[in-house]
Amino acid sequence: MDGAEEATNEEKLHGLIEQVEHDHGHEGAASMADHLRDRAAETGVETEEPSDHVE
Repeated sequence: MDGAEEATNEEKLHGLIEQVEHDHGHEGAASMADHLRDRAAETGVETEEPSDHVE
């Protein structure tokens, strides 16, 4: 992510979401969520664990 050092965490997250959507959007939402979770440390945001319980 170019310019990632000057960007806010929110801007980093937005850029990462766009990048993952572009690179992995065809794989479906679950796959995209996995890729986002794997790279969340780049944005400085806290991640949530995937839910095993479906209501």
